[in-house]
Amino acid sequence: MKRKDNWRICTGASMLGCWFLLLLAGCSKGQTDEPAKDEGFNSRMKQQAYVGKTKSTLYLGGYDPLPSVEGTGSFNIDKIKGDSSTVALVVDFTTDEGFSFGIPGRQEGMSWQSIFPDASTLIKANGEIDAKIITTDKEISWDGHLFDDKLVLDINIKYLKAEGEIPIGSILRTRLDLLNPTASSENTTGNGCKVIVWQSRAVFNVYAGGVDLIQVPVCH
Repeated sequence: MKRKDNWRICTGASMLGCWFLLLLAGCSKGQTDEPAKDEGFNSRMKQQAYVGKTKSTLYLGGYDPLPSVEGTGSFNIDKIKGDSSTVALVVDFTTDEGFSFGIPGRQEGMSWQSIFPDASTLIKANGEIDAKIITTDKEISWDGHLFDDKLVLDINIKYLKAEGEIPIGSILRTRLDLLNPTASSENTTGNGCKVIVWQSRAVFNVYAGGVDLIQVPVCH
């Protein structure tokens, strides 16, 4: 197989092909259907924007690394309705490609969880993050920690099937180092921007398939 340095990330709406994050509208914050309860994860995270830098490396066959690709990322929650909310994670590469996850779930006090067949995501009250999602062609795992002022997260995407020039067993590893400017003592958000706007983006729904429109923070 011919090795390519300018690799493309494939995590399409059906988890089969390459797809692009679409900028669809607006710069105003999303409206929730129902106020979050006074205490709990949703209240803590409502309108909190985590933004910053990412670094991704594709390991062909699980061991042969291609040159890393840098980018930007964001993390927040949207679609709050009572105890329910959607966790949104977006990674944009400098190559104008990337991937996203929208995960619907529920708060349990200061923790948050989402449990579906072959998939679970847990954010503990102490901030520990653990997720494992298995689809027909991908195995996805998250491991990290959510603090008031920052998010440190490692994402592994293992290819269970060959996808274009990416062979079976390949692993895409992405590291996110994001800051929350409203809680951080830093003068910037960690990737050089000082202004954050909220935009409606098409984010891949891990469990339902397709995409949902979710308000996410974007650096300007």
